Amino acid sequence: MISKGHHALRIVEEPDFKKLIEDVSNCPGYKLPTRKTLSNVLLPNIHSELIANVKEKIASASGVCLTTDGWTSLTNESYIAVTAHFIDKSNMELSSHMLACEAFGERHTSLNLCSFLQSVAADWKILDKITAIASDNAANIVSAIKLGNWRHIPCFAHTLNIIVQKALGPIDSVRVKAKAIVECFNRSSSGFKKLKEINSQLNLPDLKLTQDVPTRWNSTYKMFQRLSILKDGVMVVISLLRPELVLTQAEWEIIDGVLPVLKPFSEITTEISAEKNVTLSNVIIMATLLHQSIAKAIPKDDFLRAVVEKLKEQLTVRFGDLENNILYAESTILDPRFKKRGFRSDECYEKTVAALQCKIAQTGLVDNVADDLSSQIETVKTSPTKSGIWDEYDKQYNQITKPSCNTAAAIREVDKYLAEENINRKQDPLIWWTQRKNVYPRLYEYALKRLCLVATSVPCERLFSAAGEIVRKRRTLLTPNKVESLMFLHNNM
Repeated sequence: MISKGHHALRIVEEPDFKKLIEDVSNCPGYKLPTRKTLSNVLLPNIHSELIANVKEKIASASGVCLTTDGWTSLTNESYIAVTAHFIDKSNMELSSHMLACEAFGERHTSLNLCSFLQSVAADWKILDKITAIASDNAANIVSAIKLGNWRHIPCFAHTLNIIVQKALGPIDSVRVKAKAIVECFNRSSSGFKKLKEINSQLNLPDLKLTQDVPTRWNSTYKMFQRLSILKDGVMVVISLLRPELVLTQAEWEIIDGVLPVLKPFSEITTEISAEKNVTLSNVIIMATLLHQSIAKAIPKDDFLRAVVEKLKEQLTVRFGDLENNILYAESTILDPRFKKRGFRSDECYEKTVAALQCKIAQTGLVDNVADDLSSQIETVKTSPTKSGIWDEYDKQYNQITKPSCNTAAAIREVDKYLAEENINRKQDPLIWWTQRKNVYPRLYEYALKRLCLVATSVPCERLFSAAGEIVRKRRTLLTPNKVESLMFLHNNM
């Protein structure tokens, strides 16, 4: 209760809580543990037990994807968090766990960050299981991931936000004015109350205006959207309170005109940030959908035209080479919802399929039919021989024939999988693979390593939302070790 609800450890010593437990307890004479016992014995015991459970789960995973990010607490302590994502074979669901959220007193250099990630991976015994690491686009963490010889997944949601922020330059004057209007209502209680009254009289929704924060994804879109919905009420009240902030008709047209342009970016950011769904296999097709959406946009003025052109340019720069990235390409092909449909380039698709066939051939698995046939042949020809004249032939046979069987079997398996009809986009690809793991044994094992990959570092962002509740004004004396312990319990129980 304490870790999940962000309650203070001293709750067990508060008179009213003691009275509550005494009133509802069916155990006369029961005494709550002291704060010291809770902090030094009970929580550490549960923490150790939970670590063992998570380690057991991760040990059975075929592949693990990590996400990492940094955070500075209210007490000015710097923390680095790491989350792990893998497919739990027991229920074929994407499982997510926090591995670390540690105080990091050293400089955030690439070398120091790399050492930290290696230490976490070693502690959890996943050095040989890490398939990729997702993070934001900060140069130090990107370099740290490369130093560790891991594959890097740039946070898709963070990249989308960068694209939108860069594209909004031509309408920055309107944006600044809109932010000033929102700030005016947020800071003035009388203005806020007046806006609610006017909105009620005009039968407008009882909504608050949303402030634009560049680092908060989709906040510009949400700010413009709320202003557009409450337009009539805002115009009335702002003309009375701050006439200099009144938006012109042309400025309102820019706000209304940019909303349908930004809406697809908002929708995709929300969808790709899901933690329990397969996400990386969506990225290529989502980038394509964004290209198509922007291509259909018909700007009404030069400002909006400049925004649209900038979006097109940024989408090409940031996502133009996605299909050549083996992680994105293989994830898309191994998602039974998409396969070839996710690709715009036939050349990239064919190249990825060929590479996939080679990798599957190296798994060492042999078809059941081939196994049965081999055993039958072995039974027929088991006759002892002392001659060594056939030794060289047998050696060559084992080196050449078996690999070719594996290669042929791998090609057949991949081709058979690709020939199957795509499933509906709303179906769960993990359930589909569960049902066909015996039909495609090689692909199944490899799919577990690709479909666990996450497209964003959102899981770490969510960790820090919880961390802000743990380290707050009334809990500033918590040590970093205690913060980490409470974070681990909150996110893994």
